Formats: sequence, structure tokens, C-alpha cells
Amino acid sequence: MYANIGFPPVGLRFARPTVSRPFLLAAAGCLFYNARMKCPQCSFDNDRVTDTRASQDGAAIRRRRECLHCQARFSTYERIDDPVRCPYCHEDNNRVVEFTSAEGGFAFRRERECLTCRRNFVTFERSEERTIKIIKKDGTRAPFDRHKLKVGLEKACWKRPISDQQLEEVINAIENDVRENFAVEAPSNYLGELVMKHLRLLDQVAFVRFASVYREFKDARDFVDELEPMLDERLANQ
Repeated sequence: MYANIGFPPVGLRFARPTVSRPFLLAAAGCLFYNARMKCPQCSFDNDRVTDTRASQDGAAIRRRRECLHCQARFSTYERIDDPVRCPYCHEDNNRVVEFTSAEGGFAFRRERECLTCRRNFVTFERSEERTIKIIKKDGTRAPFDRHKLKVGLEKACWKRPISDQQLEEVINAIENDVRENFAVEAPSNYLGELVMKHLRLLDQVAFVRFASVYREFKDARDFVDELEPMLDERLANQ
């Protein structure tokens, strides 16, 4: 009789359905299926998600995407160091509280709130199809590492009045420049000069710190040679 009025009688309990963790991960990825990411081949942000599932190790969400401009297919993976669980309490009970485009449109940023400890953490979904390698001075190759670039900039900007947002903008500009000018490999000296160009505009102290390591200053004269152009430019602007 209670079926006709849409709710069960008081005291009646139902068994809680059992849902696998990989299924929950894949389902979470469908929340933002309309979001567009730039294609790593043609850089157009006109794509669609064709498949969403948990990775084999359950440590990330894999999304298969198709570019509607050049028909290229690529995969993205949403992960952090411990991507499924909260990095603080290690529980896997969280929700997305903010979703934005990042890294010039080549990634998605999701801020998540752990429902157990109530702390927030961030995951990034990036394409892992197009990997640009950096040619080092000795001829060896290494993949372009955004995290390594950020660590180097943070050291140069230590105790300087530079915000995380400013650093992120510099990193995005550097990465976008490299991807626009090189398809497969980029020389390390091009990357180094590009970093110095942006640091010089951002903060002169950070610029000199980075230059002293990158150009391997041997004595005070090397510092003077690097500072003279900036001093001359400042005097000309006064």
C-alpha cells in the first residue's frame, strides 16, 4: 500500500548499494564532460569526451578525448601525488568545489574538499600525449618538466614580493611559448633564455639569482656584466 504514496513505512530499511571505487572515479569524471581542453596537436579547444574510466591502478581518472577540429584523439589523466585519496587524511571521500581552466587552456584545475577532514586540495587534468623533450648541453634528452621549472623559479624568487599567481602566469607563458615554437624537441639554452627574459620583467633580484646559476658566474665581474644593461636601462628611463 505504501508504494502508492511514494515512500516506505517508518522503520523499513533498505540495503545500501555497493559501488566500486573505480566506478565512483569514472562517474566523478562525467560531472564536467562539457568542459573543453585545448588539443595538443592543433591547440583548438573544441573536443568531446568519448570515454571516461578509472586507470588500471585506480590512481587516476582517464578521459579519452576527440578533437572536433583535426580529429586527433588524445587522453588526459587527472592525478596528484595521491590522487584518489585526500593527501592529508588519506580518505577517499571528497567533492569538487571549484573547476577552472588552467595552463593556457591545456589543463583543467579542480579544487576538492575532503569530507572527512574538511581540508582542500587540488588536482590537475593534463594531456599526456604530446611530450616535448629538452635537449641538454651534453646532447641528452629529458621530458619538459613543468614541476622542475616551478621549483627553479621558486628558488630564484625566494623571499621576494612575488605571488603564486604571478609565478603561475610566468610558467604558463614559458610552456606555451615552447609548445608553440617546438613540436618535438627544444634546446635547453632556448628555455633558459626564455626564463631569464620573463624573470627580468618580473623581478630583477630573482633575475640575477637565476642568471648566476644558469650562466655559472665565477666572480663579481660576471655579476657586474649582467647588471650593467639593466642599470643603463633604468638611467635612460629616469
